[in-house]
Amino acid sequence: MNKLLLTLILSFFFTASYCQDTITYLSDAIKENLNTYKKASNSAYEKRNIEEGKNLFDSLVKKKLIGTKFDDFNLKVYKEKNVKTNRINKPIFIITYASWLVIPKGEIPALNILAKEHRDDMQFIVIFWDKKSDLKNIAYKFSDAIKVCYANENYEKDAHIVASIKHTLGFPTSIFIDENKNVVNIKHFDSKVKLRTPIKEAIITSYNYFSKDINENLVNAVSKNKGFTIN
Repeated sequence: MNKLLLTLILSFFFTASYCQDTITYLSDAIKENLNTYKKASNSAYEKRNIEEGKNLFDSLVKKKLIGTKFDDFNLKVYKEKNVKTNRINKPIFIITYASWLVIPKGEIPALNILAKEHRDDMQFIVIFWDKKSDLKNIAYKFSDAIKVCYANENYEKDAHIVASIKHTLGFPTSIFIDENKNVVNIKHFDSKVKLRTPIKEAIITSYNYFSKDINENLVNAVSKNKGFTIN
């Protein structure tokens, strides 16, 4: 009886160890595929083949990054306590910006509306690649339903997230993560709002764009967790 019990325990231990070893984290997947991607991407952009460059990024995401485990980053939240991504027990929608980047008209109000609508079922996070002092003129524009975070090369503890996300995926970029912290999608997004678009129209356009993206990601997350994929 004791011998059988020992066998079962050892079997469970090795199975658990194997499962842990097979987890691929986003940062590792990026590191493993970055050189090949950058070489092809730089060649495409040198030839001014913008469409090819976009296709290469989308291919990297689809074939290598979707399905990886999002790293348990420790995020510094503006005027709040730091938060670790693994402690957020619901899907996460991340958008990365920089304070010097001109955010298109209507984009922030649209995100504020969506964050309030999804307050109970999703966490919105905005990460600025800046120091805390750089956010004083923009952080207040976001709803309290959105965690406004910052990370910068000048902060020693930010080296991992800056190297893994900012220097590889670029920005503005959106990242959708399911409740189990699996990467569902990563996307470069371009504003469809023209400079002279009236503010109400700009908000509606941005709202529709992000709402469609979020809903598609939610459907894909549920589908993958149930064991089938929707193309």
